[in-house]
Amino acid sequence: MKPIKLSKVKVNEVYQFNAVADGGAGSGSQVFYNIVGRVKEVNAEFIRVFKNNGSRQSYKIYNNTITKIYSI
Repeated sequence: MKPIKLSKVKVNEVYQFNAVADGGAGSGSQVFYNIVGRVKEVNAEFIRVFKNNGSRQSYKIYNNTITKIYSI
């Protein structure tokens, strides 16, 4: 896996996104998660990623929550 910048993310490519949720005050309030999938949409505010189970459902990952992106 190779780390890439957010500006280099392209539609129909597979990436691993590391992101943070619930970024409140205090060390125990943050939750880190990883999502691997094919990119459906790239937007100025968020990236939409297909779920890996073969369905047409997708996740919405906001750009300000992404910590790392890896190309696969």
